[in-house]
Amino acid sequence: MPDSQNLAGRMKKSARSLARKGLEKAPRAARAARSAYFTVMNHGTTQHRAYQSWLKARDGDQVLVPGSGRPPSVSVLLDVVGQAAPARDRAVSRVLAQTYGNLDLTVLTHAELQNVPGDRRHRVLVCADGSLASRVNAALPGVEGDFVVLVGPDDVLYPDSMALLARAAMTSPNADMVYGGDDVCILTPSSRGIERAMRRDPFFKPAWNPELLHSMPYLGRVTWFRTSSVLAAEGLRDLPGAEVWDLQLRLAHAGATVQQAPGIVAGRVPGAPPVPEATATAVLASALAAEGSPTAVVEPGHVAGTWNVRYPVVGQPVVSIVIPSKNAFAVVRRCVESIYATTSYSAFEVVLVDTGSDDPEVLGWYEDGARRHPSVRLVDWPEQPFSYARSCNAGAEAARGEILVMLNNDTEVLDPSWLEMLVAEAQRPEVGVVGCLLLYPDGQTVQHAGIGLGIKTVAGNSLSGLRLDRRLTRTQELMLWARRATTAVTAACIAVRKATYDEVGGFDPQLRITFNDVDLCLRIGALGYRSVYTPDVRLLHHESKSIAPNRDWTELFAAADLFRSRWADVVAHDPHLNGNLARTTTSYRLPVQGR
Repeated sequence: MPDSQNLAGRMKKSARSLARKGLEKAPRAARAARSAYFTVMNHGTTQHRAYQSWLKARDGDQVLVPGSGRPPSVSVLLDVVGQAAPARDRAVSRVLAQTYGNLDLTVLTHAELQNVPGDRRHRVLVCADGSLASRVNAALPGVEGDFVVLVGPDDVLYPDSMALLARAAMTSPNADMVYGGDDVCILTPSSRGIERAMRRDPFFKPAWNPELLHSMPYLGRVTWFRTSSVLAAEGLRDLPGAEVWDLQLRLAHAGATVQQAPGIVAGRVPGAPPVPEATATAVLASALAAEGSPTAVVEPGHVAGTWNVRYPVVGQPVVSIVIPSKNAFAVVRRCVESIYATTSYSAFEVVLVDTGSDDPEVLGWYEDGARRHPSVRLVDWPEQPFSYARSCNAGAEAARGEILVMLNNDTEVLDPSWLEMLVAEAQRPEVGVVGCLLLYPDGQTVQHAGIGLGIKTVAGNSLSGLRLDRRLTRTQELMLWARRATTAVTAACIAVRKATYDEVGGFDPQLRITFNDVDLCLRIGALGYRSVYTPDVRLLHHESKSIAPNRDWTELFAAADLFRSRWADVVAHDPHLNGNLARTTTSYRLPVQGR
């Protein structure tokens, strides 16, 4: 049986061969080939090997802190209360082995320690039994560093952990919190007292992401906090298992500046206990109340250790669902009938923008639909050639709703609460555009989970081609199932306030068919709003069935050039896509050697 790399190589060649023969004529075969290829390339063994190669390439590299300016000092609070002597000694040794020298160590313990150097930079605090919050808060008055970091028994520091965070802090002198990626680390002490570390399951995190912090404590425990900010927040609160997460949320609400170290800065021991459900609910409820959403509901997420925040709809705003369409009777009928048969939210209208239908069956169905559903409205827009941008703008102009939902005619609604969830997110004053999880018709293959810039030279649908019933990497799983901010979302299904849409002038007609949705999200983002992806809204997407397969590639290339010239900085560096991940694929995986 061939190994996975050889099999992946043959599948890649097969997929390319199918592409050369014209995938437009065999979309099912194309999707099958693409899905099979992604399955192999994202298989745990292949990605584990890629991670080991990634680590090996950095083994021995010295992390250099920028030479300009004073390197920040950090005080490490190492909590080893309740740990046996060998575990305490190893934890202390990992701090003392840091390559970054501008640090001091405070060991919080229940017993005297002999292996802590007796100089002014290191001290031992023997703590009485009590909560972690009480121990840390008692130690804070003696902290001298610009930053403070709490390290617990489930955290593993690597030799360059503090250096990586220091380098990130130097790039943002006003940062209040500095964080980086993490992995799972299995430590095996040898007979000589030297620990061997087997590292796996990395989480390559995005840049600062408020929605993701509400979904999970994604910044991690090994976060540098500016000491003055922690003191101003009055230290930790007694929330067992979530003390650091709660502090991160409180500082974020206070307007903290957050800086990311793009690499892996720490490990977690396997089997580390997750945040208890009751504690997570209390932490998030407190944060949401402080942010002005006391009635938001917190539920366990799709993945262990994640949480779902459901905001309430304020009032009952009218929603205008704008659907451009031409002919394609079976396609548009399925879309519209799924809306009326499934949707629980009642205050909506369907604005069908007809771009030149001449099929008598479709025209008759329009008349029948208008009789059966008074909320169906027809906008005649027989433009040639077809322009998704202009047709959506025409629908928005005719819309009566406060919220616009742009919807492709080849989508199909699955969940009764889809519309109210989109509306609730779109009503949030800090949110500009809301997108959702789109699946191919098999219901198991991802078509869209946000959009990443710089993927495949310009932009690509995140995680497209991955299957829900296959093993995913930790990064893929969390990015798929956690509600989060993203740089852009596809207009196959988006929600946006009409006032915001009008403020930026809607879709740009220069981008007739493609990149208009990404451009819209970026222009709205330039006003200070965020684009949000929510996996709790799921639709089937039959993907461009009503668009002719004979596309004008010259126009598409011109649109790509226009988009790149307009948004060169974001294409070069998408803040929501970790810089270590491959740009040749949409699947949020590490590059595989030789590909």
